[in-house]
Amino acid sequence: MDVKKISEKGSSTKILVKGIDAVLMNSIRRTIMSNVPVLAVEDVYIYDNASVVFDEFLAHRLAMIPIKSDDPKAYKAGDKIKLMLDKEGPCTVYSGDIQSTDPSIEVVDKKVPITKLKKGQRLKLEMDAVSGTGNEHSKWQPALVAYSEVPEVSFDMKKIGDAEKFVGKCPKGVLEVKAGKVVLADAVDTDIDLLSKCADLAPNEGMEISFKDDSFIIRIDNYGNMKTDSMFVQATEVLREKAQDFRKELKKL
Repeated sequence: MDVKKISEKGSSTKILVKGIDAVLMNSIRRTIMSNVPVLAVEDVYIYDNASVVFDEFLAHRLAMIPIKSDDPKAYKAGDKIKLMLDKEGPCTVYSGDIQSTDPSIEVVDKKVPITKLKKGQRLKLEMDAVSGTGNEHSKWQPALVAYSEVPEVSFDMKKIGDAEKFVGKCPKGVLEVKAGKVVLADAVDTDIDLLSKCADLAPNEGMEISFKDDSFIIRIDNYGNMKTDSMFVQATEVLREKAQDFRKELKKL
């Protein structure tokens, strides 16, 4: 198996994985989203809420704010950490106003607005951030993950004819001309929808698209709870533990 990072822009990462089948690739995707534990607010104890936001709405907003840890493995599923929030108006209460009893724990984005307070209004509460997994609730999902097969494209230049003319009709940046032949602008990371449009524009069906069954592009939109490489490592560890448990159960048959 070969794993290579293709690109990383902000919270979005693309990784090329070779020497793997679709079953294992999908298992990794599902495990990252459903079985990698991260922290999220579970229980909220409200002592004073004079804002216009109802207690239930307030608790929901707090629960959906991503929380990160310097050491993701420090908190196992079910572990708790105490968070606090105490503000008086007039002001806008932001996620950055949340304080943690553990200095290694903090919210990912400190500019998430929670509510507004007028003069004389106060918001005082405590929260239990609990380590959980995405199969319990979406607030414990560390990322949105998707994958696609790596395309293989063949061109029949006799059918295509004028290469420059054909490429000029296609969506920009998908194909290019080299030494008089049409080739992919990016041999690995290509938008499949745009590639399909090019195939539809190819004269005399001079362009054919197929897919490799052992190479995939996995796309991860990280919510910031942990680093992307840590997600992969933890996901593979979870899969290994599940395989070991399954093997033990098989031996009992």
